[in-house]
Amino acid sequence: MKSVRLSFRSQFDDQYTFDLQNNLTIHDFHSIVGLFNQAARLRAPPGPKIFWFGTLFTMWMTAATSFYLLWIHLNNPYILVILPAFIIISSLFMAWLHRSRRTKFEKNILEICCRLNATENIRGINFRFIKNGLDVTPYRIQSLSGLKATYAIDIEFDDRFNALKSRQFNRRSPSEDDVGYIPPPKSAYFNQYVVDEKNDNCMFQDPPPSWSPPYSEKSVHHLV
Repeated sequence: MKSVRLSFRSQFDDQYTFDLQNNLTIHDFHSIVGLFNQAARLRAPPGPKIFWFGTLFTMWMTAATSFYLLWIHLNNPYILVILPAFIIISSLFMAWLHRSRRTKFEKNILEICCRLNATENIRGINFRFIKNGLDVTPYRIQSLSGLKATYAIDIEFDDRFNALKSRQFNRRSPSEDDVGYIPPPKSAYFNQYVVDEKNDNCMFQDPPPSWSPPYSEKSVHHLV
């Protein structure tokens, strides 16, 4: 079994390779990859976590500066109490937003893989959705470790399907030894020498040899 990996960098790789020639046509390949990329555009992944951490840190610094200026202007100590609450709420919100976008993206791509496998498995083709080297499944929640998630799609080809297809093209002509072979019917031949109306097989006899004895009335009377 061989496989081709389509890496994800803002979109899935749509480069047609030689390994796909005997399994997928160029048109079919680009149609499938276009389907994945369309889903990735509609439900884009959240992107690197360092970008989210940077955004969250900027929000914290902006909020801290704003609350400090308000505290100086109003001289109210309760304003500073709001800052820790803002930090906690903003952290939870960003974590939920990141997880929500990641889950929607993975579910979309995984659903497309399942739909394609339902029709392409009979051709020996299987699609796997990979994240950080592990299969993405609907029953397993991926860990949040790592600053960046690496996505890819593995297209696996079963060599047994290609062997079976080649065998069908190179199938030898049928013979009498093959199971299910039906021999052609014998041609009907009318025996001009002996006709027996009681015998149903008199019309289906082997033709006489190229040489036959001369006609004799005695032989006919003898048979009668």
